[in-house]
Amino acid sequence: MATQSDAKIALFDRTFDYGQLPSLIGFHLRRASLLDFSTFPEEIGDRSITPLRYSVLEVVGANPGLRQMQLAAVLGLSKPAATLAIDFWEARNCLSRRRLPEDGRARGVHLTEEGEGTLIELRKQVARHDRALTASLSDDERRTLQIVLRKIIEGGDAN
Repeated sequence: MATQSDAKIALFDRTFDYGQLPSLIGFHLRRASLLDFSTFPEEIGDRSITPLRYSVLEVVGANPGLRQMQLAAVLGLSKPAATLAIDFWEARNCLSRRRLPEDGRARGVHLTEEGEGTLIELRKQVARHDRALTASLSDDERRTLQIVLRKIIEGGDAN
């Protein structure tokens, strides 16, 4: 084991022995995810916008009127996490909750005009971030990675 002071240890420090972990796909997925999440706010230029919050805005934009519980389900969020994300965007005047015509008690989530503009701008920034994240890959490698990750996800969905 490496002998460094705690202050000098970096995330996934290469001087440490990780045992079996480097042979596991899940370990590499976790490392890639952490890299994505840690650089995302810098690329966006707003530390309060996280990948989860962006995902909420994107899914609502693609599915206007989605109920909060549906949004939570499709993104794998708890109801409180979905509520907090919607509240975040509502406070920025990007989302609104509106009564659904088919059920006056239920509310659907919609982009506001401000939200539409914000989403257009964020899409550009997120695409730039995604390109930077995968800059070491060729176009063919990137397509292959997407295909393989989809297979893993679809295989997990079948369980």
